[in-house]
Amino acid sequence: MNLHLENLPRTISVHWAVDNLADAANGDAAGAGCGGVSCGDAVVDAGVPAVPQVVMIDQRALPSELVEIRTSDWRQVVDAVKTLAVRGAPAIGVAGAAAVMLAAYELAERGAPAASTAAALFAVRLREAARVIAEARPTAVNLSWGVNRAIQVAAGALKAGKTPRQTAEALRELTGDLIVEDEAINRAIGAHGAALLAPIAAAKERPLTILTHCNAGSLATAFYGTALGVVYAAAEQGLVERVYADETRPVGQGARLTVWELSRAGVPATLICDNMAASLMAAGRIDAVVVGADRIAANGDAANKIGTLGVAVLAHHFGVPFYVAAPESTRDNACATGADIPIEERDAAEVLANPIEGVEVFNPAFDVTPAALITAIITEKGVWHPGS
Repeated sequence: MNLHLENLPRTISVHWAVDNLADAANGDAAGAGCGGVSCGDAVVDAGVPAVPQVVMIDQRALPSELVEIRTSDWRQVVDAVKTLAVRGAPAIGVAGAAAVMLAAYELAERGAPAASTAAALFAVRLREAARVIAEARPTAVNLSWGVNRAIQVAAGALKAGKTPRQTAEALRELTGDLIVEDEAINRAIGAHGAALLAPIAAAKERPLTILTHCNAGSLATAFYGTALGVVYAAAEQGLVERVYADETRPVGQGARLTVWELSRAGVPATLICDNMAASLMAAGRIDAVVVGADRIAANGDAANKIGTLGVAVLAHHFGVPFYVAAPESTRDNACATGADIPIEERDAAEVLANPIEGVEVFNPAFDVTPAALITAIITEKGVWHPGS
């Protein structure tokens, strides 16, 4: 199968912007790239310091529009995470580090009354901002992971005698490194996953049909994807016939994002309602299930988008292998089991736009699939069989 991954946008990136306009702090800074800024020296001709601009695909607008959010305000990055403009565990991990970076630039420009107190005050304020950023979404451990990576780099830079501005620049380098690292990790996950699918296809003597739930594709990462990274790697080897994508109620990540992404990449895709998966499995039309994860407990229990547990129960009943694809950063050994994973509850309006008197809405964003229902967990380091 000839893929067209060049048709997939980069989910999050960092460019230079110039913070010499009053509206730049409100996220209106224009002109990604250099555009008059000396990228190497990070200054404009007039000597005004430059600040980075984070560019994110606004996934709320898909599939009808491909829209970018461009901002130099860390608070707007937090809002993008909260409102699902940027979503997916690896993507919000990068976004968390990027938000800390933007906060560092803001605080570096604000300064302190005396040079002797500047670094100490900067560190305190940066930790305060980091706490707010990490709390934007509680279930996906990658967010706090990205924030912690940034805080560690900042602490190391300050300990080495770097100024707040130099520390902010170290965080910019970290964010760029995380974007590159994330793609490499996803491609490794894809390769390990394709190796799992190959013998299944060989035994069936045909390419496979794969079911996925929610979106764990390129849009959920810096680039390439976790669950869909497995699909892309397998498709390039001729192992994939078609992907069936659950619509993923109530926000419709499968209907809005997964099938859009697959169509652009050139992978045959069929969209189904969530309640159709059982019928397909019963008819023998699903060969494997591949999903992502937002947090994996030490014992292998995995939290993913609400509805994943139901798919896993169905797969177990019908004897369909059920795979979870996620980076090592999604594993949280501080959670012994899935019972320790905090589950985010979201606005009732996602389920019932117009409230009905006397009707309550329960809207958890995630559920937890027990390790016993997971055939294998695929990370960049290889394959883990949690039940063994």
